[in-house]
Amino acid sequence: MAHENITCIPKDWPLTIICNGEVYDEEEPPLTIYDAHFWIYLGVYVALVMVAGLMAGLTMGLLSLDKNSLKVLKEGGKPSERKHAAKILPIVENHHLLLVTLLLTNAGAVEAMPIFLDKISNPIIAIVVSVTAVLIFGEVIPQAVCSRYGLAIGAFFSPMVRVLIFLTFIISWPLSKLLDCLLGEDHGTFFRRAELRALVDIHAEEARENEEPLNTDEVLIIQGALQMRDKTAGSALTPFDKVFMLSIDGKMDKETMDMVIEAGHSRVPVYDGEKTNIVGLLLVKMLIKLDPVAATPIRSILQENPRYLPAVREDTPLFDLLNEFQQGKCHMCAVRMVDSTGEAGTQDVLGVITLEDVIEELIQEEIMDESDVVADVNRRVNLARARASRQMSRQSPRRAQPRRSTSSAGSDYGATLTINTDTSEHAGLIDNESPTAGH
Repeated sequence: MAHENITCIPKDWPLTIICNGEVYDEEEPPLTIYDAHFWIYLGVYVALVMVAGLMAGLTMGLLSLDKNSLKVLKEGGKPSERKHAAKILPIVENHHLLLVTLLLTNAGAVEAMPIFLDKISNPIIAIVVSVTAVLIFGEVIPQAVCSRYGLAIGAFFSPMVRVLIFLTFIISWPLSKLLDCLLGEDHGTFFRRAELRALVDIHAEEARENEEPLNTDEVLIIQGALQMRDKTAGSALTPFDKVFMLSIDGKMDKETMDMVIEAGHSRVPVYDGEKTNIVGLLLVKMLIKLDPVAATPIRSILQENPRYLPAVREDTPLFDLLNEFQQGKCHMCAVRMVDSTGEAGTQDVLGVITLEDVIEELIQEEIMDESDVVADVNRRVNLARARASRQMSRQSPRRAQPRRSTSSAGSDYGATLTINTDTSEHAGLIDNESPTAGH
């Protein structure tokens, strides 16, 4: 039996041996805790895990901060929030450059981990330790912490992020420009009106957990302002059949004044012939200088102080109507129907709308004044006072007549104020006038 001679030459002993021209590599044994290099490799591995975790956390924390949100915090946040937002905003402005820089650094740290971990452990242990460390310390914990405290952490590490952008600029800048071309530049998040309303609702529902919760009035006003664009004059008007009006052929006598005061309005439309033919507007404050005994014709009042009631289409947005009211020309408008052709008819009056109606739509609450709160009570009080006044005039006409002529309107308004401050004074009078008083 022939024996073959084998010649082996050590090279880089004990890791490499060359036998008959063939190279045989021996696996390098893992380092033990007694080797000085073990702790060096372990320290580098831990540092890489921390870098990977930090990059993952900053990716979550910084990129979740919207530019518009940062601008809001910079202008209206707390002092600490303003300081943090001022540091972060210049970095977040270039969204894709920041994204590529953080992901590139994270990928480099993760890819370098096995190089050092293989030196101190066998492959099976290396896989288990690497997956666990990267998952827990490189992803879960950093992202959980940075998603909660992203503003403060991002501001603290903003100088380091600037250094990373500088170091990786050769690679990250071209990639970021490519993303800008493909996806477009990031312009921040803008909410639609419906989204803003939902955001306000959520803010109100979680008010207990907020440091500065919105109260009910604030929520209603914000929502009302956001809904004003979709609301029109036709949705906020007072129907025509419920509008208190006066005929131009009437006279401003005691009975008419009582009706005006009972209605409780500051402006009264005046019609000629049919009620849809509105020819003017009467200001109730003008009645203070009129003598009810003189029974001044309403036509002459309008001729001396001509005021016309503007007309708007029923599809006029409330914001446009509010701007019109702000000019001070008039605080009441007639609302006309729009037909199928899109034209507003001259006789098709649906109702009237006032500045108060628009404001009520804005704040989404009723504005109650003295006449609204005690309208039914005032009506009965005014009737009782009118009867008492007539009885006094029959007993002493010379003394009672001038009294009614100079301050009739004022006395009726005084009844309203008296009822609001002390209703018990007239309780018996009201009950005697009507069995349903107080309802």
